[in-house]
Amino acid sequence: MLISAYTNFYMIGLIMRYTIIFALLLLGSCASINPNQVDSKLSSWQGSNISTLIQVWGLPSTEREIQGMKYAEWNSKEVSNRPSINLGIGGFGSRIFGSIGTTLFGGRKESHCLVQVAYDSQGQVKSSNWKGDPDTCYDSIPEKE
Repeated sequence: MLISAYTNFYMIGLIMRYTIIFALLLLGSCASINPNQVDSKLSSWQGSNISTLIQVWGLPSTEREIQGMKYAEWNSKEVSNRPSINLGIGGFGSRIFGSIGTTLFGGRKESHCLVQVAYDSQGQVKSSNWKGDPDTCYDSIPEKE
């Protein structure tokens, strides 16, 4: 009976170790966009006409004019559910009882991006910048063809 209980605890410990190793490998494989990639994608639109941006990107969220320079802003918001990893230890057998469990890394993720483009009176894009989550911004800025 004692050997059986020891074997059960050993197996649970072994399963937990492999689960943790798998979770760490899974997290390590998640790729994230480098901010330089967002800068590069956005700067490819430099010199374009604002009407082209509006055709490809859609209508801006906000437009304003400050000291003769016009600005258009696009706001993006992404809401996603992150995958979760559930870890648990359960008791079974004639003298072992109880359970413990937890969820790691899961939950709702909300990310934002603001892209601002400055253009002159002829509509030529003079400068641009972005602020927010690099992954969301990269996905929000269309590829220039």
